Amino acid sequence: MRIVSELLQDAVRWIPDRVFIDDGTRSMTYRDVDRMAARLANVLADQGVGPDVPVCVYLPNCPDLAVGYLACLRLGAIFVPVASMAREREVCSIAERTEAPVIVTGSAGAAVAVAAVRQIPSLRVALAHGGPAGGCLDLDDLLSAASDERPLERRRLEDVAAVFFTSGTTGEPKGAMQTHGSIYSTVRDMATFNRFRFGKETLLDVLPMFNNFGATCLMLTALYSGGTLIVHERWETERVLSDIARHRVTYFAGTPTMLIYLWKGFRPGEHDLSSLRLVIAGGAPVAPDVVEACENELGIARVSQIYGATEVSGYVTGDPVEGARRPGSAGPAFGSSRIAIVDDDGVELPRGEIGEVVISGDTVGPGYWRDPETTAAFYSTAGWRSGDLGLMDHDGCLSIVDRKKDLVISGGYNIYPLEVENILYRHPRVRLCAVVGTPDKVKGELAVAFVVATDPSQELAAELIALCRTELMAYKVPRHVEFIDDMPLGPTGKILKRELRGREIQLPAGVRS
Repeated sequence: MRIVSELLQDAVRWIPDRVFIDDGTRSMTYRDVDRMAARLANVLADQGVGPDVPVCVYLPNCPDLAVGYLACLRLGAIFVPVASMAREREVCSIAERTEAPVIVTGSAGAAVAVAAVRQIPSLRVALAHGGPAGGCLDLDDLLSAASDERPLERRRLEDVAAVFFTSGTTGEPKGAMQTHGSIYSTVRDMATFNRFRFGKETLLDVLPMFNNFGATCLMLTALYSGGTLIVHERWETERVLSDIARHRVTYFAGTPTMLIYLWKGFRPGEHDLSSLRLVIAGGAPVAPDVVEACENELGIARVSQIYGATEVSGYVTGDPVEGARRPGSAGPAFGSSRIAIVDDDGVELPRGEIGEVVISGDTVGPGYWRDPETTAAFYSTAGWRSGDLGLMDHDGCLSIVDRKKDLVISGGYNIYPLEVENILYRHPRVRLCAVVGTPDKVKGELAVAFVVATDPSQELAAELIALCRTELMAYKVPRHVEFIDDMPLGPTGKILKRELRGREIQLPAGVRS
């Protein structure tokens, strides 16, 4: 089997002058990206980075983020993306847990990166694009002086290539490890499932490459397929609709929320989506009526719901892109992946029965970064236990029916309740709190905080939301604080979140947006 670090060299050999990545301000060919990745690899090597050394990359969705990933692969280093919205506390936590010696950032993240360097002993240097920044080395100057040649560090299939910190249901966000072999298997399988034609696809990426969906399912799959990747830093409905026509985009992947925005923003006669051969919807189940509207009203040839996870390096099932389909289903497993539905004891259940989804195959990663206990709880020789409840029909098509996790998924983003609750508990007037999801037609779910507090008031609710905004990425901040007199507790004192989810919540005007 090939390894993922070889993909760029293959593309440069075959299609060096094809545009690989374009964000509207910069257009870089495969040869351009190869040279820049080699330069950054040389700069990182000068800072002591080598095989198996983690590197934090703290950038928005842009070509530099892709180059950062590819430079790490070139060196055999471990790519550790940090969300560009991450606050200082979150950046420091990831840097400390990985013991990365270097953080790569831009002008917007320079102050936070420098603060992390000062607080975390193992983090020695911050490199910043965009010119001199206090406390950071000028990465652009270093790149201009670096050689654009760097041999590829040979890696084994089982060597870790990337660590994506993903929300879970216990403790801090977990660092899901992906190997050179698991990532290659995933991009190979996804490209085959998507029926990609080498050198002929144009992909639109509005999913951040600091997330596995954007990095692996879009950027690396485009690389594998010799495609062109159109990158947007953030979601803007009108720009997305315009760029699909301008660039004749053939493939789009997004969350169900994004599909709803496209549907609501589409204006016949002004927008042309006829070039879209395939749209993939993931991150949460997508309603069949949304799929039908996107195909019939927007003229998209096919909308396919998929299912996967960071722990398995990408998506591993999909509603077939051609032929018969199962409305509301995420389709059968494809490529090397296999799906089993098991009971609480891990015993496989018959078709049609609801149980936990377990995924096995070449795409499954080796576990969670430096967390053997959690790894043992979720990974085994049988595969990775997802914590999701699903069933398979007699044709092997998977339907997700619920989650065992307490995870809140809002607009495709994972919100980890305990992380938010830990922030709320910092306020002296908070006695008990619990964060749960409440249904929302556009976002799927919105995070709501139930709080037992001393002297509750609207002023206190505003204080709690403000506290979260200073410590958390914006999408993690609760949309509403609901004060209650007593928290529902089980016999052992555990908060019964299922009872909170069943309560009627009157959200203030403007919250559902």
